Amino acid sequence: MSATGGSPWDPAGRLQPWRAALSAAPNTLVQPILPGWTLNVNAFNSSSPQTEADVLQRHSYGRQLGRIGEVLALLLDERDPQQRDARFGDFRAMQREIDEIKSGNAVARIERLLADLDLLKVLKPDEHRRLLDELERRRSKRG
Repeated sequence: MSATGGSPWDPAGRLQPWRAALSAAPNTLVQPILPGWTLNVNAFNSSSPQTEADVLQRHSYGRQLGRIGEVLALLLDERDPQQRDARFGDFRAMQREIDEIKSGNAVARIERLLADLDLLKVLKPDEHRRLLDELERRRSKRG
């Protein structure tokens, strides 16, 4: 007899010590990839969930809304170039806020890039030099 009370050849008996450990694990484990976001595309909220999922793989909702916003801003500027029509004010204010967020994020990305370049200078000097040369080539090209 084994310590678990079953036959030494009894597979269920051999697994007995593990049951207690496994019972502490959750039955379902969920880890969000975008904390705070909920996105459910299914037959209840889309007439073609697979098509919507395929579109989202190529163009996120943010990209779609950004492009729609850019076109709408252009049309509003053509219709109301002096910005006298108050009905468009909320939209223009929202676009300015979005542009501020985008520019702030661009600055943060560039700061991360600079920190990564500093790290490469220490860890991989040849790669650091190659990237600096490429950045200089692109800067010179733009004039």
